[in-house]
Amino acid sequence: MPGNSVWLRATNRILWLIMAGGVLFLCMAQSDYLLAPKAWEEAGHWVYRAAFFIILPFRLLVMFFLPRVDHHFSLLHLVVSCFGTPFFLWLMGSAARAAFPPRRPPENPAGQSEQPAVIGRRQFLARSTVSMVGTAAGTLGGYASFVEPERLHVRRYQQQILDLPDELQGLTLIHVSDTHYGPYTSMAFLERVIEVANAQRGDLIVLTGDYVHLTPRAIKDGIAVLDGLRGSLGRVAVLGNHDHWEGANECRREFRRLGIPLIDNDRRFLTPDGLEERPRRGRSICVAGVGDLWTDKVSMSDALHGVSADMPRILLSHNPDVAESLDLEYRVDLMLSGHTHGGQVRLPAMGVPVHMSKYGTKYLGGRCSGPRCPVLVSRGIGLAGIPSRFRVPPELSVITLARAHTILA
Repeated sequence: MPGNSVWLRATNRILWLIMAGGVLFLCMAQSDYLLAPKAWEEAGHWVYRAAFFIILPFRLLVMFFLPRVDHHFSLLHLVVSCFGTPFFLWLMGSAARAAFPPRRPPENPAGQSEQPAVIGRRQFLARSTVSMVGTAAGTLGGYASFVEPERLHVRRYQQQILDLPDELQGLTLIHVSDTHYGPYTSMAFLERVIEVANAQRGDLIVLTGDYVHLTPRAIKDGIAVLDGLRGSLGRVAVLGNHDHWEGANECRREFRRLGIPLIDNDRRFLTPDGLEERPRRGRSICVAGVGDLWTDKVSMSDALHGVSADMPRILLSHNPDVAESLDLEYRVDLMLSGHTHGGQVRLPAMGVPVHMSKYGTKYLGGRCSGPRCPVLVSRGIGLAGIPSRFRVPPELSVITLARAHTILA
């Protein structure tokens, strides 16, 4: 019917305009040039996750001509990706229609009664298969983008430590890593994470980097939110690669403002009364940190020089690959890391397509065996790379320490 055809064309044009406008806003939202107002932030993150995958096919082409510069996309890249996506999808749809044109029914000879259209068996099966695959892909994509990234898991570990002081038996560490505040991860979600973390009533909060994502404008709020974390004996932190990419000096200023010690290539001593700069013999644990492996120096000598050989040591390193090159001179009893996100996506039969470690899947997450010490790797809170998680939910780690009476293998 002519009326229906006009209505469909008008509807299609409106949908294209809505998509183009939405893609423009959301593409810009991940850059340095625009952040969604606070009142819209939660909804904006959800819409952004959907739009990310709409623009992704064309954006992969744009990357060949307008690649990242200093780990950021330029404004030109964002605008081209946004405005080009509707035309790219239209061209792909036109090509598909040209390659697989619909079958026209045979002309009806004059005088014969019109026969109803009948779908052939093969055509019915093909359409049904495409429909089921599309539905399944849409359902899984929706779950990976909107459900699993919000399903925080609390993972609990018992860790034996040699020479642990009697007064620190049962000490509980709350390990928070990779919060990645920015266009992928909302402030509202981080505030819920902090509520869950505080409900664990931990003694020491340990933060292992990547607090911001994709824009320096996320630094102030992305670090300020961490001030809500409460540990009865204090809080310590190291920086990650994303913090250096967005502005390490500004991140350091924010941590100083909050009074949270940054121990990149430095240390503090945990006593029954809290964190101190000098040890109490027989009553302390050395909590040391090293700089990020990708963007800073890693100095075990700065972190552990002068520490008594019989004092337990916990080492914070954003990147778990540091475990493979620990100096033999220095004792380390436990290392805490993040960075790898557990791969974020773990496919059935295929496993993890992407991991951010030089050592493959060895340090994807959980309790890992380093050459010289156990490594507990957090799968992280936020999102990086793509705004999705599948079979790798965000996690918060609760680590309870106990004394080991023999040297651990």
